[in-house]
Amino acid sequence: MTKKPIIGIIPTFNLTNEENNPYEDKASFVQMYSDKIKKSGGIPIGILENPEEYTSICDGYVWPGGSKILFEYIPILEDAIKNQKPLLGICLGAQAITTFLNVLEDQAKEPTKSFREIYDQNKTQNPYLKKLAEGNIHSHYVTKDADSINSVRHKVNINKQSLLYQILKKEEINVVSLHGVAIARCPKSLLASGLSEDGVIEAVEYIGNNSFILGVQWHPEIEEETALFDALILNTKKKYQTLVNKTHKMEEYFSIVTYTSEYDTPNSNMEYETSQAWEELKKFARQKGYYVDIESAYRSIEAQQEIWDSYIKENKQLVAEPGYSEHHTGLAIDICMKKDGVWLNELHPDLKECYAFLKEHCSEFGFILRYPEGKEAITGYGFEPWHFRYVGNPTLAKYIMNQNLTLEEYVEGNVLCRKLLK
Repeated sequence: MTKKPIIGIIPTFNLTNEENNPYEDKASFVQMYSDKIKKSGGIPIGILENPEEYTSICDGYVWPGGSKILFEYIPILEDAIKNQKPLLGICLGAQAITTFLNVLEDQAKEPTKSFREIYDQNKTQNPYLKKLAEGNIHSHYVTKDADSINSVRHKVNINKQSLLYQILKKEEINVVSLHGVAIARCPKSLLASGLSEDGVIEAVEYIGNNSFILGVQWHPEIEEETALFDALILNTKKKYQTLVNKTHKMEEYFSIVTYTSEYDTPNSNMEYETSQAWEELKKFARQKGYYVDIESAYRSIEAQQEIWDSYIKENKQLVAEPGYSEHHTGLAIDICMKKDGVWLNELHPDLKECYAFLKEHCSEFGFILRYPEGKEAITGYGFEPWHFRYVGNPTLAKYIMNQNLTLEEYVEGNVLCRKLLK
């Protein structure tokens, strides 16, 4: 089974109780958060103490509501920024993201002080957050009853030049807020992308780099729709969405493992997770009567140079320049098929039915058809029904295939708003 993204959830802690009962010291998780993560295609896990030990296994994070911002969880935000892992902050989570980035901004003004010193000196009279007045439209109690939920909704206006607008496709939404504290100061690294009717900042998003770090003061987990959680899952495993084409040189290192194809090709090795996903897809295809394997996968710079030199005299549009080939990543595969005891190469007419089958089912295993028909002007290459690309998880792959997108359109569209904001 293809690996789904693992989403770490920060818990709410209750570590004090009047009776001093050790069994009342608990870390709790609201079921609705994990339900939404699972529905959107992820695997939820709880992050307990020593959160830095979870960063190596988590592909993204949810920082939910609660009663107290815990400094110990700053490694989660650091990992999200440094390694471009998606982070969705909800209620207190949005306040935590804002607080920590404000502290970082203030530390730059006082470089002799540590991050912890700046944080501690602002804890008592927090300049980053403010308490809302009694009877405001944001602080409510709700039950599971739909009437209870709908009775406390209020409007939020969305900035059209924001990632939040890209996700929700709406300029105005009606939300359920359950908070008595609001953001008082938005740091320069965050865009206030949602404002309520009374001027309270209801949504913030990170604009420092191509990261999905989004905080909302309302509670999307209580809603039927899953748009924000879908976006969280779609933005996991950024390295598998690395764009390598004629204008984007490969810069990231990928760990390549040995893979032996029955076709007996010298270029069959792949990136590890890609090889695992391919094995599942290959097994599925063979069960359906298509005896497929790899004709070409990973290529070194030197191997690509040889191909480039042999093709440059004929038509350089058919091959990528060394350093600009997607095959350098080990995420791209060219397939072949065995029929009646004979291996057929990619141009054989009898492969048409097999290509149609793989196009229909590849996304279930995290692959996309990389160079689709009719998208030649965007990809820079002709239609290649044999060339598939691993993008990290089935949810994302299905989205790209169902929307008839190229990797260029998905990746470059994802950063459009950040380019507008800079």
